[in-house]
Amino acid sequence: MEEGPTIDDLPDVVFVALGRRGMEPIPLKECTYACDGKKLTVISVTKDPPSIQGSSIEVVVEDWLVECEKCKKRFTIRCKVRYVDGKMIDTMVSLLDDRGNDLGWLGSY
Repeated sequence: MEEGPTIDDLPDVVFVALGRRGMEPIPLKECTYACDGKKLTVISVTKDPPSIQGSSIEVVVEDWLVECEKCKKRFTIRCKVRYVDGKMIDTMVSLLDDRGNDLGWLGSY
């Protein structure tokens, strides 16, 4: 039986640049709403496109629909993964609320 992606497949933190002051770690696996829930459950993961060709620069958008176990609200962790010649170079993470509104860029890993 093959299992799908779990919340453990995402990093614990993403990093946001602080100009000349370096990078600040931001927790990724927390509720984005006011409840401060620390436990998330993955509802679904979609990738567009589902696979890469392995040539040139390619961007894959992964949408992780998650639910907070404390407040039961859902939101999406959107990862824009950039590949160069088939190798992952970085990932930009943003959040979408339960209505699909983009809450902005959170950080990178």
